[in-house]
Amino acid sequence: TWQTKISFHLFLPCRPTQSLGQNYLADQNFIKRICRQFHNDSEGGEKVIELGPGAGALTKVLFQRFPKMTVVELDPRSIALLGKSMPSLDIIHDDVLQIDWLQLAKAKGGRVSVVGNLPYYITSQILFCLIDAWRVIDQAVVTTQWEVAERIVAKPGDKQYSILSVVFQLYSRPKLLFKIPPTVFYPKPKVDSALLHISFPEDRPSFGVSALRLKEVVHSAFRQRRKTLRQSLKAVYQSAGLKELPGDWGGLRAQQVSPEGFVELTKAIFGEAEEGRVTRVWRKAKHGDY
Repeated sequence: TWQTKISFHLFLPCRPTQSLGQNYLADQNFIKRICRQFHNDSEGGEKVIELGPGAGALTKVLFQRFPKMTVVELDPRSIALLGKSMPSLDIIHDDVLQIDWLQLAKAKGGRVSVVGNLPYYITSQILFCLIDAWRVIDQAVVTTQWEVAERIVAKPGDKQYSILSVVFQLYSRPKLLFKIPPTVFYPKPKVDSALLHISFPEDRPSFGVSALRLKEVVHSAFRQRRKTLRQSLKAVYQSAGLKELPGDWGGLRAQQVSPEGFVELTKAIFGEAEEGRVTRVWRKAKHGDY
């Protein structure tokens, strides 16, 4: 309600910082609705990791269910606030993009579950870090821009179909849960948001191709998405010693190829290979040393 939002603004313990991309959740109904979508059966929630809690809107609700949960926060003001309001809360003072997910999961005794209201300006970068850590992450329930969520769940042929669609549908089972209006946040963003549930199957079958080669093919195809694959992938297949793309691939465009199709296309160019245990594939070189 408007009274809830006004009271939140008046008594906000620390103002959102623009440089950190902070937009605090300010509507208790939506806060509770988001939290109801998150489940974890580890003891006391010891495998629950919240990213960027900010003023603790989600944390305060989740902490009642998961007293052993961990939060990752960079803003010293938020850390001081959270430590004062929830003294026993486990807080990691770090950049969410630099988290060593392999070590964190090892410390927690297994695959972790992630929850968070993600900063808009680094949403995709955070998500690609999670993709690279899929072996040690069970699920993620996160807020994103509506446009990003649409891309993640888009199907071949959709206008929104993109690299995000291919990668997330290969590595995970993404589900768009519901739309979140700008009025739910403070400060109010200019776009709608979404709540996403992303499940990472532990027993995902191997692609049968190099993950790095797969990335090369997907990125090259979408970099020139209006061109046919014969044109957009020319440098890629020629580097593999091919004069032409095999089969009927050459006449297709990136948005016509399914996620599984990109695996087959990579196989057609480079042949079968071990996927490998390489953990730096999709995220940027400067993010996270794991």
